[in-house]
Amino acid sequence: MDRHQTNGSLYALGASLALAASFVFSKSVLNHLSMLQFGLLWFSLGVGWNGIWFLIRRDYKNVKGDAGRKTGVAVAIAVLEGAATGLFYLAIKAMENPAVVSFIGNIGPVFVTLMGILLLKERFKTLQLIGIVITILGVFVINFREGGFAGFIDPGSVYVISAAFLFSLATILGRRMHHLLVPGYMSLIRSFLLAVVMALLFFQSGESVQVSMNIWKDLALGSLLETLIVIVFAYQALKLIEATKTSLIISTKGVWTLLLAWIFLGLFPTGIELAGGVLTLVGVWLITWTGGAAHRE
Repeated sequence: MDRHQTNGSLYALGASLALAASFVFSKSVLNHLSMLQFGLLWFSLGVGWNGIWFLIRRDYKNVKGDAGRKTGVAVAIAVLEGAATGLFYLAIKAMENPAVVSFIGNIGPVFVTLMGILLLKERFKTLQLIGIVITILGVFVINFREGGFAGFIDPGSVYVISAAFLFSLATILGRRMHHLLVPGYMSLIRSFLLAVVMALLFFQSGESVQVSMNIWKDLALGSLLETLIVIVFAYQALKLIEATKTSLIISTKGVWTLLLAWIFLGLFPTGIELAGGVLTLVGVWLITWTGGAAHRE
């Protein structure tokens, strides 16, 4: 493995760990705040974290030179990421265990692989087809309820699958336009757009916010991880390694989320949810295994 591959893999692993921790922090906060209260505070803090990073790193220098196209790519990805993020947090709010949300989100590499084949002309192999089938089966197993698969239409499941689809579109666009991608710039725009939308919805609702110090702690740490660290690391990985490989490493977030939710929230998936989660991990591994994974052009 060359240096670019190693660094890209480490960035993707860092994104996976940060995302898992942010799921747990966000669930802790959402147990006490409404979605609008959460969104206003979470993404307003995110603007602060990203603004500081953008200035300290002097990322604005990276925007110079083809600034128009770089801004266009950043805004397009930010809109996709923003919509997906909103849906993901609706899923975390609706579902008891954030690890289950994370496991269902493993449907993402299915979308990434299919889009990679159709849009990036990446090569397709038999193991990928098997992995796709196993991953989809795993999602169905996770959503099994007594008497059948009626649970598949649960709002939480619909939210997270829709979010995974939008995240996959953003991943493919990021890979396609990686030469124009400035991760810190895109992350700042994403946080700003989400903060503005949440602020408008919040003030229209007439709600007020009262937040304890413990909740502020979870908000600060969680928003730092999700709005800055995850995004910068994930898109830095995309600049170095294949979209499918990035998705594989980030999909391990389900394992980390399970462990962290168990340790800090006392939550553990049911046997059938855990079995479905394992299936999604096996499926993702097959989709992106080096012997059958897609390759760059």
